[in-house]
Amino acid sequence: MPQFIDNADFDMKLTRLSSNRVETAAFLEGKPTPFVLHDYIVQPGYSLSISKSAQEADGIVQSLCLTFNNNGQHETVYKVKIIERPEPNPYMRMKNCTQLIVWKQIGGIHSGVLAGFPSRVFNNLLNTHDVMITDELQTQDGKRFWLDRMGESFVISGRSVYYVDLDELDENQVPIVEPISDAGSLFEKYVPLGWGSDPEHKNRAFIISKKDLA
Repeated sequence: MPQFIDNADFDMKLTRLSSNRVETAAFLEGKPTPFVLHDYIVQPGYSLSISKSAQEADGIVQSLCLTFNNNGQHETVYKVKIIERPEPNPYMRMKNCTQLIVWKQIGGIHSGVLAGFPSRVFNNLLNTHDVMITDELQTQDGKRFWLDRMGESFVISGRSVYYVDLDELDENQVPIVEPISDAGSLFEKYVPLGWGSDPEHKNRAFIISKKDLA
């Protein structure tokens, strides 16, 4: 993790207003529940809600959406698909969470509402799960999002940033988790290692944690 992918199909489904409304209607028909972000007030006309949990092979999957009611026509403004892995694994012995897909509308009338919103969602998920991990497949936008979150984490007290290659094992056959101390080492060493188009990048991950992992 993360290997680069082209997420054009998913992106265009939500970018086109007609298909966005179809996707939004399907989400709302699933009876999502309101989702509360700490210190965030949902503006009139908008709703923030999360879908029911779905158990999949890798964990519990949900979709979190910020929707807008435009004279009875509902559209998605922001969407993130989340997977929670409650079971420990060889390199992450605690409940952890990954944002599988992140999408938001371009500026326009929603610019004020969306300003800083993805960061707020990420911070909320980190506060409730302690650990956030990159997914094995990412778009270029996903890379930029994670670089922004790691950059923030270098200057936030109580947060740590790590890199792990699941193919690099210690003497106990456990993947080695490497701490990343600052933006300089992130860009000079770990960005070239972590992201790429080759399949082996699926086994490489970046981690933001509130706990010491190294």
